[in-house]
Amino acid sequence: MSEQLNQQLKLFKKKHGIKTHSPKRNKMRKTEEFSENDIESLMGMNHPIYKRGRGGAYKQN
Repeated sequence: MSEQLNQQLKLFKKKHGIKTHSPKRNKMRKTEEFSENDIESLMGMNHPIYKRGRGGAYKQN
């Protein structure tokens, strides 16, 4: 719309007491659902475990 028409529309709404409603947003946050595998990988349970061996070398347990 042109600027002039937009201003006329605003004045008309103000003069006649017309209120426009903006669409309401859903303010609820979506909760994330994780599977057991996702949780275990985040905790580091699926990673190999290394220990120090003789001579300071790391060996897989």
